[in-house]
Amino acid sequence: MLVAGYLRVSKDEQAEKDLSIPAQKSRIIAYCQSQDWDVYDFYIDDGYTAKNLNRPDMQRLIKDAKAGKFNAVVVIRLDRISRKQKDVLYLIEDVFEPINVGFKSVTQPFDTTTAFGKASIGMLAVFAQLELDQLIERVTDAKKEAASQGRFMGGPSPYGYRHNPATKGLEIDEVQSGIVRVIYDEYLKGDTGYQRISDLLNERKIPAPMSASWNRTTIIKILTNPSYAGYLPHKGQLHQGKHPAIIPPEQWEQVQKLLASKKKYQYSIHSGLISGMIYCGECGARMRTKNVWQNHPCKDPKRVIQYYLCYSQDGSTPYMTKDKNCKCGYKQSEMIDQKLVERLMEYSVNPKLIKEATKELFEHDKSTVATKSLAQAQKEHSALKKKIDRWYDAFERGVLDPDDLMTRVKELRERKYCLEQEIINWQEQLEGEQARVKSTDDLLGVLKNFKRLWNESTPEERKSLVQSLVKSVRVYKDDRVELDIF
Repeated sequence: MLVAGYLRVSKDEQAEKDLSIPAQKSRIIAYCQSQDWDVYDFYIDDGYTAKNLNRPDMQRLIKDAKAGKFNAVVVIRLDRISRKQKDVLYLIEDVFEPINVGFKSVTQPFDTTTAFGKASIGMLAVFAQLELDQLIERVTDAKKEAASQGRFMGGPSPYGYRHNPATKGLEIDEVQSGIVRVIYDEYLKGDTGYQRISDLLNERKIPAPMSASWNRTTIIKILTNPSYAGYLPHKGQLHQGKHPAIIPPEQWEQVQKLLASKKKYQYSIHSGLISGMIYCGECGARMRTKNVWQNHPCKDPKRVIQYYLCYSQDGSTPYMTKDKNCKCGYKQSEMIDQKLVERLMEYSVNPKLIKEATKELFEHDKSTVATKSLAQAQKEHSALKKKIDRWYDAFERGVLDPDDLMTRVKELRERKYCLEQEIINWQEQLEGEQARVKSTDDLLGVLKNFKRLWNESTPEERKSLVQSLVKSVRVYKDDRVELDIF
């Protein structure tokens, strides 16, 4: 009989010797040898919990089972498959049984072909889920109790604090806490935004907490973290913490009100019609939308003008910069959007423009970036899998002990997991590209009737209309606008 060995270990269980991947594999091999069975392949989910079946090799196991590649599945015990009763029963009754694939456990003898055997599995699954539910309940209760008492619940210490192992609590870092106070004071001036505060800290060469430099995201996290006011957030509620506050609660509340007022007002701001598809014609970098306040944001009347700004000139995201000396300038989004619409209007009355725009539009190119990248990722994934298998072969021959094996395959498995995510992303992108392919007649029809469609559309429909026609837009220093049709 040809069997598939399924192995799983979660991060919390990796320290348990009898549940390590090598230990599970050794026991499955010994069991199969005693039964005179051949192993088709090992399906290994290293570092995955049993809360659901959304695991790479579990999905591969199900796919291969339906393809008839083996006759049975072997585990060392039932909870390696899942701790959820419904998942266990789904696999046995909906996946394995209809295609005559058996299910065996090394340490729990049962027979899925009899009513009693099915009942035994059901009971084992019930207790496995009970164990999981109790564990979750204990952890949840412990966190809730810790939050209600204001105790630090573990994890990375917020910037401005350091963890004291002796008291198991937070204490103020005098240097970093001073930076936190500067951030709050600067923001409360009203005319200093996230990016300006980031620039200020970078100019002073102050080390950032999580990256090479300060950025908008880090500033926002600090401004919205109630820990600095002495609170402990948990499940959407604030508890009074036992740690000392860096910012007075009154000041923290002022900042939250200012953040809320800006956010509320920004919803009414004109949204750039071509956000995400606009590029600088001078240096080739992407352009972002930037809202510029015309007066103090805490006073009325409030007035904000939205601009398109080249990332190279903005400097807020270094890796998006193409030319640090780019001077494309601030472009009012409303003006650029209007120019784009006028350009599209021309297609309605000028067939020559349509012919030029669609000349090479539908020539199929098999060597797209997504296709090439997907093939490369799949090739590397296959090579990694073979490399991991070779290390396991060496382990089975007694060349490696379990600790050496885990050390050698850990990094490979992490890279393999990253590649699996990358493959999924490229597949989704490829599917998205294919979904956006239109027939020539459809595109020509929309272009010819653009003026009428535009006049009859709502603001939301207009944005969708433009995004369905325009692939990219380039804006130049002299306000010239060029566009590429899909």
